[in-house]
Amino acid sequence: MNIYSRYFSRSGRIPKGIWFARMLVAAVCTTAFGMLAEALMGPVAAAIAAAVFLVSAAAISAQRLHDTGDSGSWLLVLLLPVVGPIWLILKLMRRGIPGPNRYGADPGNRLDYLKVDTSK
Repeated sequence: MNIYSRYFSRSGRIPKGIWFARMLVAAVCTTAFGMLAEALMGPVAAAIAAAVFLVSAAAISAQRLHDTGDSGSWLLVLLLPVVGPIWLILKLMRRGIPGPNRYGADPGNRLDYLKVDTSK
């Protein structure tokens, strides 16, 4: 997987822990870059860094919504004041659907994770 598919692609599914970690990495990196860009090039560069974070956060959250069986279009609920963000947070914090769904294979499926070959 390259950086694009991890932070800017809306396809696929990711579990809650990876969603949180990617959001944290995206927030820290774009904040640091935005502060540096503002110091060197002005507020327009900082605004570009903020826009990059918004696009990345939307893509990562769409992947998380896919894991719960919902469409990434649910991100539009953020346009509703007060109720929208609360509703979206509850959707993002739900447990993912076990097994494959229309968005891909289950990212938490580890059936063969610790399989030991005892036939030797």
